[in-house]
Amino acid sequence: MVRPQSQPRILVALLLTAWALYLTVVVASNTTDLLMSFGWIHTSFESGNLAFMDTATKIYFRSKPVSQVLLGGVIVWEALGAALLWRGAALCYRANWAKAAIAEVGLIVATLLWMGFAITTEVFIAYDRGVNESAYWILAIATMATLLVVRQLAGGPT
Repeated sequence: MVRPQSQPRILVALLLTAWALYLTVVVASNTTDLLMSFGWIHTSFESGNLAFMDTATKIYFRSKPVSQVLLGGVIVWEALGAALLWRGAALCYRANWAKAAIAEVGLIVATLLWMGFAITTEVFIAYDRGVNESAYWILAIATMATLLVVRQLAGGPT
């Protein structure tokens, strides 16, 4: 990344922080959902994604442990994206452009997550059970657009 001026640098850091915060909240709500499924905690802060996954995957699996493993994998994937975005936002804010490209990796990880959900919806024919994949495509497009904006503002290749 080439060093941008101060205002674009702050805008890039804010964009990355917003995505990092979003993914962090998703990780937290999915984690509480998973922990609640084991009976380890009780809270109203839960994503409901475990039940959602049960609905989506029941064409092939009718096992709660399978959905729990899948949700655990998703949580790790989301946490990786969040960590990369938090690190990238901090480096961008500090204008450490040599290492700030890690933020682009975080955006790519998030984009692949959303695309993975959309593709999985097709594989599990989940749209027959009310699962709408359009939200995943919107999130994928939004993260890709953010990547392009970050590259443009940071002076990198588009």
